[in-house]
This record gives sequence, C-alpha cells and structure tokens, in this order.
Amino acid sequence: MGIHLMFSWVLIGLVLVFTPPIFDGDAETARNYLNTIAQILATIFTLSISIVMVAIQMTASKYSHRILDFYVRFPYNVSLFSFYLLTIFHSIYMLSKMRELENGLVSKEMDKWISSDLVLLIIGFLWLLIYMYAVMKLMKPETIISTIEKEYVAAYNRGDYRDALDKIEQIADIGKRSVNDMDTMTAIRCVRNIADMLHNTRLPTHEQDKVLWYHERIVRQLRGLASISFKQRETAVSSAILQEMFEMGLKYVDSGSLKAAGVIIEGYSLIVMNSLIGQQQLNMIEKVVDHIYDISIRVVRKSADKEAVHEFVITAFQHLKHIGRHVIKSEMYGHTFVAQQIVSSAFGRLLSTIIEIDGPIFPHPLIYALFDEYVQLIKLLVLHGDIKDMIAVTTWMREEMLPHREETEQIRPYLYLFMLLASTALYLQNKPAVTVIIRAIGKYFEPNREILNALLENRLEIRPLYEYLEPERYLFEIFALWQGYSMYARQYPDGPQQAYQGHPTFLHNADEWTDLFDGIPPGEFLES
Repeated sequence: MGIHLMFSWVLIGLVLVFTPPIFDGDAETARNYLNTIAQILATIFTLSISIVMVAIQMTASKYSHRILDFYVRFPYNVSLFSFYLLTIFHSIYMLSKMRELENGLVSKEMDKWISSDLVLLIIGFLWLLIYMYAVMKLMKPETIISTIEKEYVAAYNRGDYRDALDKIEQIADIGKRSVNDMDTMTAIRCVRNIADMLHNTRLPTHEQDKVLWYHERIVRQLRGLASISFKQRETAVSSAILQEMFEMGLKYVDSGSLKAAGVIIEGYSLIVMNSLIGQQQLNMIEKVVDHIYDISIRVVRKSADKEAVHEFVITAFQHLKHIGRHVIKSEMYGHTFVAQQIVSSAFGRLLSTIIEIDGPIFPHPLIYALFDEYVQLIKLLVLHGDIKDMIAVTTWMREEMLPHREETEQIRPYLYLFMLLASTALYLQNKPAVTVIIRAIGKYFEPNREILNALLENRLEIRPLYEYLEPERYLFEIFALWQGYSMYARQYPDGPQQAYQGHPTFLHNADEWTDLFDGIPPGEFLES
C-alpha cells in the first residue's frame, strides 16, 4: 500500500510542477472554476464509493463475506482516495489564496495552479474508470476464490493448518451458495480448487498417517458441497465432486495409505445415504458404485499387505451392501439396479482380480468373507426381486467361468458361490430362482463333490445365511438337483424334442379347489 500511496503523491507533485499555465480567465472565473472542480470531485468520489459499497455488500451476501476484507485491503483504495482528497484540498486551498489583480485577472503563479487542478481533474476521471474496473474484477467469484487460494497456500506453507482449513471451508461455502444460485461454473471452480488443495497436500502413507486428519477435513468439505449439489440436481457439479474424490482415492492407494482411501469410500457411502437414496438419481449412485469397485480393484492390485487388503475390500463391499439394501428399499426398481450394478459384472471384476493376483488358491480367506457378504445381499433379491434379477446374477458367473471351463482350480470359487446361491434360494423357498441358478451353471459344469465337501466343512461359518439352521439338507438337495440337471443336459444337450404334454386346464392338485365348487369334488369338473 505504501507504494500506491507514494505513487499518488508523486503524480500530484509532477502535475503541479510541470503543468504549464493554460488558464486564461479572470479572477471571478477562476473562483467559480476552482469551486466547481472541488464540488465535482467530491460528488463523484462520494457517489462512486457509495455504489461500490452497495456492490460489495451484494457480492458478500451472494458469495462470501471475505470480499469485505479484500476490499478493505485493496491497494488501489489508498492511491485513489489520497489522490482525490489531495486534489479537492488543493482546489479549496487555491480558492482561499485567490487574489484579484488590478486588471481583474490573477497572477501567473495562480494560473499555473488552476491549470494543474484541471489536469488533476482529467486524471481523476480516468483513474476512477480504472478503479471501478479493478473493483468489478475484485468482486468476480473467480477472483475471490483465487485470493482465498493464495491465502491458503500462505497459511499451509507457514504450517498454520487450522487457518488453511478455514480457507478451504470458505471456498466450500462459496461453492454451496453458487449451487443454490444455479451458478454452475463458479461451483465447479470451487470443487476444482478444493481438489487441487487436496492433491497438493502432503499425502498420508502406510507408515505416516498423522496427516490423515487434514485430508479427512477436506473430504468432509467436498461431501458437504456434494449434499447441496445433489439436492439442487446440479449434475455437472455432482459429477465433478465424485470424479475428484475418485482420483484422490486412487492417489491414496498408490501412496500406500489404505486408511485414506477408506475415507473416500466412507465419504461415497455417506453421500449416497444422505443425499441420493430416494431421490431417483440412480445414475449418480451407479457412478459411486463403479468408483468404489475401481478403488477396491486398485487396492488388490497395488497393496502387498494381504491383511490390509482383506480388511479394505470387505469394508468397501459392506458399504456397497449397505447402499444396495437402501436402494432396494427406497427406489423404484431398486432391486434391478442392485442386480445389474452391484452384484453382477462389477463384482465379477473384483473377484477375478483377486484370483488373478493371488492365484487360483481355494479356500481363500478374503473370497470366503466376500462371498458371505455377497450372498447376504443376494438374499434380498431372492425375496424382493424378479426372476430377471437372478438371470443377471447367473449371467456374469457363467461368462466369467466359461473361458476357464477346463481349469478346475480357476473355477472352484465360482462353483462354491453357485452352491451358496442356489442353496440359500432353496432355503428361502424361491424355486424359480433355484431353477434359474441351476440351469445357468449346471448345464456347463459337472457336479464337483469337493465343492460340496468344502461347504460342509465350512458349515458353521455359512450357517448365518440360513438363519442359523443347519445348511446340510439344502446343500445336499442342491447338489442332487445339480447332478440331475447335469445328466439331463448330457442326454438332451439341445433340450427334449417332444412337445410339452400339458393342457390349459391342467392343475397340479385339483382337490385344492373344492371350495370353488361348493364342496363337490373338483375332479368332476377339472382335469387333474
């Protein structure tokens, strides 16, 4: 500010010293002239500042109260204010020193000062135009955001992390207000700035998670901004937030901090639960599901700590299961969404990645635990979904297994899952689902007694899937159905050639309809 103040003083001094005497009027004209200059400058200066203050106040209410701080610290204020005040004071001072000569004119020296005031008046007008443009630029949202970002960088570099987080919160508040005002571009800019701050912050690693709290606070700001954007259905802003969180999640995985990546997964889950469930925004939930699966797959590929991978993948799928349950409960055709987006090909990609990285070893602790969570979600589809949902589930399994049809070890986990699905569907007394599952797999793969034995050995762990009933009878019955259908498929690979020998009036048990005929045996009227 000192430079600006010095500039205005030097400029006034140069004008006073080097302006030639161009005024050519009498003393009365000089008095009116100086009086007019002082009044014009004072009026314009007052009106301009009043207009600027109104504009500043409106901008503060729309975006951020910080604009008031920025305006107070605006360096052009000092130079412009001092220039106008000194020019007005000089005009008044010259007016008090006015002396009329005998010929009615003023002295040559007074001519010079009056001429200087004319030049200062012209400069003042031009300077005011430049000042107004600078103030309007200061009030632009991108300028406000950039200024706060510079303050953030300064606070972060000096180690004042609390103050740095305050700056992030201010940008998030601007984003929220922009979303409410349908200012999409400003809101997206806020998202980008917060994401840049997150990307440029020191990353937590597997060994150093002490900076994790800082990242959690930033992700929380993104989450809060997401809740507003989803509520206002600002798709562009919402997509930008989800994408930035996804890229940061991958970066956390690459840095080795699965705890930080877990913060992203938890953030996704909270966004869905608090802002998306029941809002008919399944397209956004689909993005969240894909991102959670992609981050989990990156964890499986990148991390060498098997225990940490196990914990992360199971936790991530538990969040997916939680999302799936609420989608089924709250969304129209939610069961179809879960069947197609959560428990089908995306799950298949995760499972195949685990098998690819660890090799075809079975039993596998992670796969066992993952199947347990998976079947719990499938049970909801068996109870509340359509048969086409089970077709979607069995289709991905068959497509994953067929390329490895001759590789027994490779397909063992899938056959294990097949038996679990079919037996739980049988337990839930959904025979159409059992039929679909057995037909999808039993036609292409021979019954494997080792799979049945593995399930029986693991019966205590899988018993909760059957509400703590003993699963043996369901497993044996499914295995028998598998054997039977496998024999049928070998005998009739293209299906039986004869037509179905049924009749439109065929009833499986005609006696059940006795009441319909007032107690008369239905066999007299219906074919049995």
